[in-house]
This record gives sequence, structure tokens and C-alpha cells, in this order.
Amino acid sequence: MADVPVLNPALAVHATGFRRWNDYWLGVLVTPWFMNVMLLPVAAAEAESVRVGEIRQFVFPSGQYDFVAGHEEGIGDYFSCSLFSPMFEFDSQEVAELTAAEALAALLDEANVDTESSARATEIKQIWKGEKPRPAGTMGADEVAPLPHKTLGERMQAPQSRRDFLRGRIFSDSDTEKTGE
Repeated sequence: MADVPVLNPALAVHATGFRRWNDYWLGVLVTPWFMNVMLLPVAAAEAESVRVGEIRQFVFPSGQYDFVAGHEEGIGDYFSCSLFSPMFEFDSQEVAELTAAEALAALLDEANVDTESSARATEIKQIWKGEKPRPAGTMGADEVAPLPHKTLGERMQAPQSRRDFLRGRIFSDSDTEKTGE
């Protein structure tokens, strides 16, 4: 990865906050090109066989999240959930590691349960299956979404709760969304 253009030269590889969670080691892996929540089997010999690319849902105190199965020589099978990729938003290793620690804390905090997104996901599945009509004013497959009013850089400067961080609110225009908090 040395000369790949998606690398942030201000960052290094660092494993943050790994701890035992069920039958896995749970933590966040920070690299110059991504930040992922990682689940590594506690006992590799006893780990179930997974297909690389398979998606599994894991339920944490803050809710259910999709993880992608992978395999790496020397590590074996693992599951990962992307937080950031690429990593150009981070100007230092210290900020990246602090973000990783906060993301892990938020994942394990039941105060961050996102029932709104869960309900929305169920509604979207019903719309896709044709069980429910699409709400008026929403986009169809041939429509293009309008650009947000604020840039990502501007939204990153605004204060954000752990719940909004996990919900990905940084990627939406905060002036048009009300969090209800």
C-alpha cells in the first residue's frame, strides 16, 4: 500500500481498545487507508468457517450492524465494519485514535440505540418488496439527489453526539435534519 493515493501519510496502523466480546475480540483498527470495527475469533481453531465477503449482522448495545467477513494469513477469519475510508479527514494519528476509541465506546453504549434508523430500514425493505408505497416526494431509481447545502468539512466542524456519529449524520445536511435531541 506504500504509494497508493488513498493513503493518509499522517497516519499509521494502530489497534485500539481490543477486548473480549462474546466469542470475539472486539476493537477498532486504524490504518492510513481505513478505520474499521473488527471482530476476531477468540480461538481461531474453534472459529466457524466463513465465506470472504459474506455479510453478517451483529447486535451490540447500541443496535445491529452489518459486518463483512474476511480472511488474512496469520490472523485467519474475521469480520469488519467500516467506519471511515479513506482517512483524509484526519490530520493526526492522535485524532484518528481518539475517534476510534469514541466510536467503540458509542457502539457499546445502549444510550445510542438507534430505533429511528431500524424503523426506517424496515420501511425501506417493505417499499423495495412492493409491500408499501414509496412516500411522496422521495426519489425514484432514475432521479438524482440534490447536493447537500454544507460541505463535509463544514459538517465535521459542527458538534456531534456519539449517537449522531454512529448514525452517520456527518454525511447529511444537519440544517435540514432534526435529531429530536
